Amino acid sequence: MALGPEDERRLAELAEQIRAADPHFALGLGTGDPHPPAEYRKPRRTGLRVALALTGFALAVFLFATGTPGGGFLAAVGAVLALATVGDGFAHTGD
Repeated sequence: MALGPEDERRLAELAEQIRAADPHFALGLGTGDPHPPAEYRKPRRTGLRVALALTGFALAVFLFATGTPGGGFLAAVGAVLALATVGDGFAHTGD
């Protein structure tokens, strides 16, 4: 099925917008070797998030093990925060 002139014009505009917004991505598409879009190439601080989560979890377990008053509650809060921190590192927003 052939494209009409209006569709060809729209595709040309879209291609130009992509080339202007993300030349690396557009070049990859043009050569048949696609690269991830810019929003997926942003560096993430996943290592720092995991380190903070593990530190918080270890502290919560230590407080619980030593019998600190409210240690069970602190351990539960620490575990939830650790999971939320690590989970947030893998989330992606489509903004």
